[in-house]
Amino acid sequence: MDLAIDGGQTGLRLALSSRGRVQEIREVPGLSYAEGSPADAVLERVGTDWRGLGTICLGLTTILDAQDALADRLLAMADRVLITTDVVTSHAGAFGGGRGVVLAAGTGAIALGVADTIRQVDGWGYLYGDAGSGFWIGRQGLDAAYRGFDGRAAAGALTERAEEVWGDLAELPGLLYLSPDAVSRIARFAVHVFELAEHDATARAIVSAAGRELACTVTAAARCFAEDERVVPVACTGRLLRDPGLRAAFATELAARLPGARLQPPAGDSLAGAALLAAADDPGVYDSMIRTVTR
Repeated sequence: MDLAIDGGQTGLRLALSSRGRVQEIREVPGLSYAEGSPADAVLERVGTDWRGLGTICLGLTTILDAQDALADRLLAMADRVLITTDVVTSHAGAFGGGRGVVLAAGTGAIALGVADTIRQVDGWGYLYGDAGSGFWIGRQGLDAAYRGFDGRAAAGALTERAEEVWGDLAELPGLLYLSPDAVSRIARFAVHVFELAEHDATARAIVSAAGRELACTVTAAARCFAEDERVVPVACTGRLLRDPGLRAAFATELAARLPGARLQPPAGDSLAGAALLAAADDPGVYDSMIRTVTR
């Protein structure tokens, strides 16, 4: 048996797998940038009571501080450990090592293109990246809310909704800035932006801008294909693009920027990709992006 892990900021999923097939899934809290040692946080969530595993494959959204120490601890439970990013496992799940661009859009946003070359775009985190992500949308929504709260703009639906969700906005900075899960909490406000976009112009503009950002990310990742390539398979993973308004804005912008893009459902998600990589003897096209440690 192998252990596949998909570690995001909102939630971390673990699955026992056999021959690349997921069998049992467990979900635990996600990984926070402000939690302390990311390696310790991963180990705490994975646990240390697994035994007799063949491979543990981790696809993580966070930056690890002590990969060697984490690998050593995990090797006590398995013969081999694979450590990579969640966009690699997302691509493996979506395309199984084949050619295409995967967009992983959730709390953060990142794309990986695999064709004549390998090209990763964005995924730089909440400080200066993840354009169009759930955090990005929630952050834009709060920005608009505070403009209305301050009087820098007319108070509208986003100001009203932020007050419904968090209460007095004057007190919110003291809550969020000191919270270790501020990124995921702000990202959850994206749900309200989506809902309000149906009748509020400001919210709708934020959703449209997010669609443009995500399309720009995919287009940049698609440069891994030759210029004369007529068809570029594109698959999206993560929960963000389940919103019909965002998906429509993304698809429209992508068609304009990348006429050869062919949107298709992913064959599997990031967890499925981690299971496939765990079962493979050779990481194949992903070799340069995976840290492999064996006993």
